[in-house]
Amino acid sequence: MHRKPNKPLDAAQMMQRWARHWLRSCRDMPKHALRLIDDAQADPEKQVHAFRRLMKAWRSLLKLAPDSLAQDARIMRAEIRALRRDFGAARDAVVLARTLQDALGTSLFQRLPKPEGEAVSPAALPDLRQQLEAARIKLNRLSAEMARWSVAGEGGAFLLKGFERSCRKTRRRLQRDPLRMSLKRLHASRTAVVDLGYQLQFFRPTEAAELALRGELVERLRSHFGAVVDLDLARRHLDTLVPTAHGGKAKHKTAEQKKAEHRIARRIARRRGKAARLARRLLDERPKALRARLGEMLAMTEPRQVTLS
Repeated sequence: MHRKPNKPLDAAQMMQRWARHWLRSCRDMPKHALRLIDDAQADPEKQVHAFRRLMKAWRSLLKLAPDSLAQDARIMRAEIRALRRDFGAARDAVVLARTLQDALGTSLFQRLPKPEGEAVSPAALPDLRQQLEAARIKLNRLSAEMARWSVAGEGGAFLLKGFERSCRKTRRRLQRDPLRMSLKRLHASRTAVVDLGYQLQFFRPTEAAELALRGELVERLRSHFGAVVDLDLARRHLDTLVPTAHGGKAKHKTAEQKKAEHRIARRIARRRGKAARLARRLLDERPKALRARLGEMLAMTEPRQVTLS
């Protein structure tokens, strides 16, 4: 029997496919995380880093949730944020050592005093077994909760609404000059940029050159913001190396400490400057226009599975 060729989907049907694709992608996140945790051959440092990035990607996708799931998504994002923070100490220990050594050079890094008991070596990760087991239990519970979610009746317009919301939030954050914004504001800007970056990755199958370019700009901006945050962690660590006299007053810094502080400060200024130039490029188009073009692209393009990293 001759089969009729598949009838092309209209725009509404295609958007419904994107809605279902979003839900499948969100449901896959805890499964990816469980596979990562269960990989006995994984390097602990890379395992922690990959797990935390995966949690960020999951939270970013959940910020696209439709109004019908908004409350459930908020609760789940809070749970995921707590999961990330559980591994924060392990991440900070590794990043601190790597950032210091990269910024100062091995010779100067090795000459700096090390506070007793402080972990400054990439190999000095805490025992993660209990944390990983607790994360496994929580991920299984969150996965079961998400299995009950539904986007029946949703046309996919919620994805465009959520994307525009992320664009507006990022735009608001970046209207303050990254060269001058406080570290607290820089953290908030980085979070908005991270969310937008993962969402652009999710929509990447549209293969639009302008979206790909914007995604590259966002990724570079995220890298510069992340470097400033890591360098600030190193700067605060250097402050702890200054010995104090009786009464809590800091004694004079050594020549090595002054040199290290100077190098860290120069790197922070350089990264902030690069972030400022990229931010200006990202502010060149209004979120409403980006939403309209994304809507046109999604209505014509089949969703495909992508790896968010």
